[in-house]
Amino acid sequence: MPNTNSIKKTMVKLKLPQDVIAQMGFDGEGYNPVIAVMGKMNDMLTSEQLLAVMEQQGCHKGGKMDKASKVFGEAHADKSLAEKLEILSKEKDTPYLNDDGTLGIAVRCYVDDTSGVFPDCHCISGNYDKESKAFAAEHPDKILSLAQTFCGCCAGHWKHHLQNRLRIKLRLTSIGASPAKTEKGYPRMFTYEIVG
Repeated sequence: MPNTNSIKKTMVKLKLPQDVIAQMGFDGEGYNPVIAVMGKMNDMLTSEQLLAVMEQQGCHKGGKMDKASKVFGEAHADKSLAEKLEILSKEKDTPYLNDDGTLGIAVRCYVDDTSGVFPDCHCISGNYDKESKAFAAEHPDKILSLAQTFCGCCAGHWKHHLQNRLRIKLRLTSIGASPAKTEKGYPRMFTYEIVG
């Protein structure tokens, strides 16, 4: 789940302008509402800055999944990227190569395009439910762009694990929703440039 302290540290590390960071609402003390900060990020950062910040986020970068990703990467180190992707195609969240050479993944987190809320996002329900509903009521025209930014945290999670599994370096280039609607809404789509 997105964390304002981590977002602020990333902005500082990326050397974003201090006057922009100051306007985000970080006070350096404790926890700030994530949804409000992300709304300001959408208004004040370029697309490139936003993606650079969000690709560094992500929860669950350790633990069982991290260990499994590293084990997979080591076990298949001698295989080509295509071979590794073929093996991973049996998983629920399957990475794939796009025609332009970028890597994509569609994840089982859904955002409805009409309700303007995050009905099936496990990160929102509970911790940020009231905050997201208040933002939606105040800014109905901005909720979908906010949803994409919020889901950038998940894109950071997947970037971390895909890099370990595939033993390649990635850069997040887009966060979006699948055009194919399921009974739960639209799966989130993350695209990464292979940079090494």
